[in-house]
Amino acid sequence: MFSELERFALVDDQGRRARLVDAAIDAAAGDYPPVRGLIFRDTPRRQMVLEWAAVRSVDWRHRRIRVGDLSAGNPESTEALADSVLLKRDLMDALVVDVEHCHTTRANDLWLRESNGQLALVGADVSAWAVLRRLGHGLLGRGAERALLDWKNLEFLRGHPDLARQNRDYHHRITELPPAEIAHLLDQLPYLHAAELLSIIPDPLATDTLEAMGVGRQAQIVDELEDDQVARLLDLMAPDTAADLLGSIDAARAETLLRSIGDAQRNRVVDLLKFPPDTVGGIMTNQLPVLPATLTVAAARGVLQDQLAAPDFVYYIYVVDDLASGHLQGVVTLREFVLATDDQLISEIMRGQVSTLDPFTPAIDAARHVADQDLAAMPVVAPDGRLLGAVTIDVAMRQIAPAGWSEQVPRVFS
Repeated sequence: MFSELERFALVDDQGRRARLVDAAIDAAAGDYPPVRGLIFRDTPRRQMVLEWAAVRSVDWRHRRIRVGDLSAGNPESTEALADSVLLKRDLMDALVVDVEHCHTTRANDLWLRESNGQLALVGADVSAWAVLRRLGHGLLGRGAERALLDWKNLEFLRGHPDLARQNRDYHHRITELPPAEIAHLLDQLPYLHAAELLSIIPDPLATDTLEAMGVGRQAQIVDELEDDQVARLLDLMAPDTAADLLGSIDAARAETLLRSIGDAQRNRVVDLLKFPPDTVGGIMTNQLPVLPATLTVAAARGVLQDQLAAPDFVYYIYVVDDLASGHLQGVVTLREFVLATDDQLISEIMRGQVSTLDPFTPAIDAARHVADQDLAAMPVVAPDGRLLGAVTIDVAMRQIAPAGWSEQVPRVFS
């Protein structure tokens, strides 16, 4: 354990001795990063780094690390060491994410293994005994049960999102988890660490993860991210989620971010921001699959191909007179569309009698109506009959559910 190793002395061929201060690892070098340098002090104020290649052997029994020549060490300033990952400075007591068991914890001690003359970091001890062992300078907690976690299954976090933007020193095992699991982990972390973790995963996965979180937590994390990253995520979000997020952050920054996203997404988001948040227009989504009534089913398949790539889940296809005017004519379920023959018109298979919502109806009243109707979604139309969007059942349930439960309702249809 590193708590034991740091009490070792460095001894060179001339018999000179120095106490080990820390050890530098190459954190980006695979599952089990090797120790690349030993840090010691040759004077009370000067810190030196000796390459691991200078190590002759490790005498575990007598707590000595035998090296060729201590004077071969190079002075290292604090600034130079800032780019290194040090076991004591950076990893001891660091927050780590245990990807295998989906929880966060702290590295109370570090487990090192020597193989073929090379020392490598292979695990972390997260038990309380590790703390006792350190406090007792190795006299207490020895031989006690250890809670060792394999290092290849851990992501260590330093609470600096800018380090994640450099994309170094991470295993990226977190990307193997589904968005809801990552969101759960982020909820357990301080917001700086959460922003760091979100920054090491690809944008599509980061977007899905953010959408699985409550808007308050989203705003906390986004506040620590660079504008260019936030703009990329907003571009990939469902428009209603993006609008909710922009409405919860500083207005000046929200305006800057709106100018940075794509035109199509910006227009959808701005259309939603026009409505008060406690109305139907404020909770609806306006990213819907829409077809003209005059198309055949065969022709509609080509039109729908791009539209179906955007919404998270599609149940209804909304039918309008034409795409330019967008007056609602009816709806078609995806099942009905798939079962229809190629030569049928969309107008022939649609349901013309459709319950609709007014965009300025109070959100809570509309949510109860959607739930009472037992519908997956209900369209929202303007007074002139134009299709504006839809209120989905998951959004409706968030409005109805008690405050403590509303954030737990999963996003299914939007």
